[in-house]
Amino acid sequence: MNNSPVPLSIEQIRKELPTTWEITTADNVPKIVRIYKLSQYLDGIRVVTAIANLANNMDHHPDIFLSYSSVQIELYTHSLKGLSNLDLQFALNAENLLSNL
Repeated sequence: MNNSPVPLSIEQIRKELPTTWEITTADNVPKIVRIYKLSQYLDGIRVVTAIANLANNMDHHPDIFLSYSSVQIELYTHSLKGLSNLDLQFALNAENLLSNL
């Protein structure tokens, strides 16, 4: 897989980003975020494992935050300090992978 990031604007991301994801900004860096609400802790572990495997396969690694009833995924391209095609593709792949939650 070609892992060279292509910068995308917030508007470009917004056009294709699933509605379950949102765009935020922290320290002037745009990020895309998804929070999975879960009923059991072990469901969160399964989500983290699935996301970690996806990250490994794509060689693109999000920030993952696990709590008792949720998992939060934050994506941005560190080298660009912004959003790229890799972030959008990761979100789309994660949505397909975890669509049954």
